[in-house]
Amino acid sequence: MSPTSQPVVPAQPDLECYGIQSLALFVSYTRQSYLAAFGVQAPAWDPTRPAKSWFDTTVDTSSPGNTATYNVVSAGASGWTIAPLTIPAIEAASVNLPGAVTYPPYTIAPTDATSGGAVINPAYLSLEADARALMASLGGTDLNQETGNAAFPIIYPADEPRRIWDFYVNGILCNAGQLLAQMNANGTGAPGKWQITANGPAWVPTPAPTGLNDPRPPRPMPVRNLLPNEMLQTGLMGVSVIRTDLQQQQEAQQGQFTADDRATLQQIYKMLANLSV
Repeated sequence: MSPTSQPVVPAQPDLECYGIQSLALFVSYTRQSYLAAFGVQAPAWDPTRPAKSWFDTTVDTSSPGNTATYNVVSAGASGWTIAPLTIPAIEAASVNLPGAVTYPPYTIAPTDATSGGAVINPAYLSLEADARALMASLGGTDLNQETGNAAFPIIYPADEPRRIWDFYVNGILCNAGQLLAQMNANGTGAPGKWQITANGPAWVPTPAPTGLNDPRPPRPMPVRNLLPNEMLQTGLMGVSVIRTDLQQQQEAQQGQFTADDRATLQQIYKMLANLSV
C-alpha cells in the first residue's frame, strides 16, 4: 500500500506531568517500523536534508515552492516555547530516516536441465530477455544459446524457460546468468555499476550514504498547541508538559501553598493597600 500519514490531535493525558511526545501530531518511524507499517522500504537517506521521522501526506506538493508550517517545541532565549516551523512541502511529505536500505535477496531457482545426464548449475541460466538487456547495457555482441554437443547434449525440460546464454564483451566470452548473479549479490536492485576489466565485466557496488553519523539535529515533531491548563517546564530530563490544574490539586491535598493561594493573597494585599491610602 502507499504510505500515508496525516495530523491527528492527541487527547490530553490525565497526568500531572508528561513528555512533549504526548503533544505529537504524527507517528514517529524508524526504518524497521516504517517497513512493518507499510510493507515497503522507507526512501533512501537523503544527505541534503536533516533526519526526519514523521511525514504528512496531506500537504500540497504540486509546486516545488510550496511550504508547510507546523508548531514545534523550541528552545528560545526565554526558555522553551511553542514556535512555528516552516519547511518545503515536499520535505514535509516524506521521512528521511538514517540507516541503509535493504534489498530483497537474489534467488536462483533450481533446475532439472541436464548436460550429459548431469544437472546443470542453475547459476548459468537466465531468461533470453534478461540476457539481451544485460548485453546491451555492457555493449556486448553475439548473443548465443549453448546447446552442448553429441557427447554432452544440454536438455531443457518443457517447464524450464531459462537457457545458457553467452555473449562477448571486448572479445571476452561472458555468461549472462553469472553476470546477473554478480550484479545482484547484495540484493535485487542494490546500487552499483559495471566496470570493464581485462578479465571481463565486474560489478562494483555503490555505497549509499546512511546518515548514521549526521551531525545535524533532526526536524522536530509537529505538536498541538498547549491547552490553557498546560505549560512547558524544564527539568533534569529535558522539557516536559505540566498540567497546572492537577498540580494545584496535588499541592492542595498536600497542604502546600498553591498558585491560587498566592493569587488570593495578592488580591487581599491590594485591597489593604487601597484602604491605607
